[in-house]
Amino acid sequence: MRLEKVVRITSGNMGRNVAFTRAPKKGNEEKQYTQAIEKGLDYLGIQNRALILHGPSFPANPEGNDTQIGSPFEADRVVEFAKIHGFNQIQLGPNGKLNKGDTSPYTSSVFEKNPLFINEQMLTTDDFAGILSQEDIEKASKKTKTNGQNYARIDFKKANENKSELISVAYSNFKEKLAQRDQKALRLNDEFEAFKTRSADWIEYYSVLNVISKKHNTDFYPYWPQEDQNLIQDVKRGDRFAISRFEGIKKDNADFIEQYKFAQFLVGKQAKIDANKRGDFTYIGDIEVGTSSLDEVVFKDVFLDGWKIGCPDGGPMNSPQLWGMAVLDPNKLFNDDGTLGPAGKFLKAKLVNGMTGAQGVRIDHAIGLVNPYIYRESTVHKIRQNGVEIPDKNRLHAGRMCNIGLDRNHNYEKILTRIVLPTMREMGVNPQDVIWEDLGWDESGAFQKIFRGQLHLPGISGMKWTKSSDVNRAGTAYIGCHDDKPGKQIIESGEYKNWEYCWNPQYLAQSLHPVEGNKRADIEQKVATNPKDFWKAKVADLLKSGAKNEQFTFMDVLGIDRLFNTPGTSGGDNWTLRMNPNFEAAYYRDLENDGWALNMPEVLAMAVEARMEQDIVDRTKTEFQARREAQPIIRDLNKWAQILKEKEN
Repeated sequence: MRLEKVVRITSGNMGRNVAFTRAPKKGNEEKQYTQAIEKGLDYLGIQNRALILHGPSFPANPEGNDTQIGSPFEADRVVEFAKIHGFNQIQLGPNGKLNKGDTSPYTSSVFEKNPLFINEQMLTTDDFAGILSQEDIEKASKKTKTNGQNYARIDFKKANENKSELISVAYSNFKEKLAQRDQKALRLNDEFEAFKTRSADWIEYYSVLNVISKKHNTDFYPYWPQEDQNLIQDVKRGDRFAISRFEGIKKDNADFIEQYKFAQFLVGKQAKIDANKRGDFTYIGDIEVGTSSLDEVVFKDVFLDGWKIGCPDGGPMNSPQLWGMAVLDPNKLFNDDGTLGPAGKFLKAKLVNGMTGAQGVRIDHAIGLVNPYIYRESTVHKIRQNGVEIPDKNRLHAGRMCNIGLDRNHNYEKILTRIVLPTMREMGVNPQDVIWEDLGWDESGAFQKIFRGQLHLPGISGMKWTKSSDVNRAGTAYIGCHDDKPGKQIIESGEYKNWEYCWNPQYLAQSLHPVEGNKRADIEQKVATNPKDFWKAKVADLLKSGAKNEQFTFMDVLGIDRLFNTPGTSGGDNWTLRMNPNFEAAYYRDLENDGWALNMPEVLAMAVEARMEQDIVDRTKTEFQARREAQPIIRDLNKWAQILKEKEN
């Protein structure tokens, strides 16, 4: 089997330091490689295979310019790479506009889209009336450089500067083309006007708040004077002074506001164009439990005053995680006549907005829709233990919603049946196909009773704490998530010992070779002595489960030894990890060197063999039948696994 040499630039110097790496040759070889992987996945019953990759983490073009942040709308190379290796989905993070100075997507806006995702190259095309030129792009960005690592970093500060400049230039060019009666610009303007009409119920409020945010250099509203914090609510209740001030801000900042609206329009239009060109390859949207600071200002009346949502454990020294996210007021979810109250309408709009344009959906922190852990913000006091700052539990007024006396009518326990599931059906989403992030412990049992006992919704099984035999095959199994350490760190740090029952070599050997024999002893020896074999065995164990949905972080697939986010913390390198511009070359090079990147045919071959032997032991198939079906798949996968490991001549 011949493989071609794939040339990738590994330095900012375009003429030097060229690396040659191995990859299936374009055409028949690549097709055969992908078919081998897909046969293995089909044998295991895995229908959906998602690469977890948040929007900002998409790579720069190695032969173009970089604005210091990625975009899910500039993803042709990533999608092609993912499809070759058997993936048919990308699990994005929330795509809302970020709070200033906060890089977490889980406190992003419900309604505002993230303008950092605007793909400037798309603005050079006829679809966008050519409102940017290559010269414009080059002025507001730099030639792509690599750092010699297999990963890159997002520079949010520089990205904001670059994107702001590009949006400003694009808007100026757009106005100039309109003045010249350019036909393409006129058509684009018709779309823009229609967008403003469709978005009128929210965009006017947010546009004015963006002016106020700029004035105070922060959109964290507690730092604003009271008249600014309360402006939108005063306008909504008809206060004449507030309305006059609101209209005055709009008039005095008309150009800034129109440019803001134009950026929101561009993001939405690009998302639609991108979705239409990806065919069967889908993006999964992520509906976060949180909201942005400006969301709280616009919809102040729907939130529980003085309370925030968090998690009772998982922070430093297993302290509570204080997320600082607003809590929907349980008494405003439903009206007395059973219709949706203001908080219920807000949640429904949030769900509709999150599902619009996405081909799949993930519900973040599902337990928060039934019985969230909440705390009174005024009772947060920090103490230091062993050099670490954590909340003082003795002074913290916190607990589950149903235990704390704030939801006497148990309205939160009705959210799934009366808001979430009906909205999904209206949007054409099957709740059984949703990625329900059901992790967490509810000591009251309310979540378990409703989510599983009554509704029988599928949840998530994480590799860290789950045996393949315990996975709900109708749900989702993931090889890590955005809050997990990559495989190398889990093993080398010894963190896996926290879940010894599903990580010890004897268990893995038995799981991967249920039929006793020399192979079982061999794998136990490898797992016990070789960290990389240990990792491969654990991945194969979860693949063996055959869960309907399997998800892999881009860190684990590419062998990146860096954290994406540390739960319960903020700042630092959190949320800044990004794919290297030359990620394909780095991936194949890592496979050649037997690094930590996942050799997909290798781990699939292990999983298929394990499933075959399990069928024999369980007598669900005769030995002859099981081996006849599985062995050709295993042979083909092993062939490709070895090809990917071969050194370049």
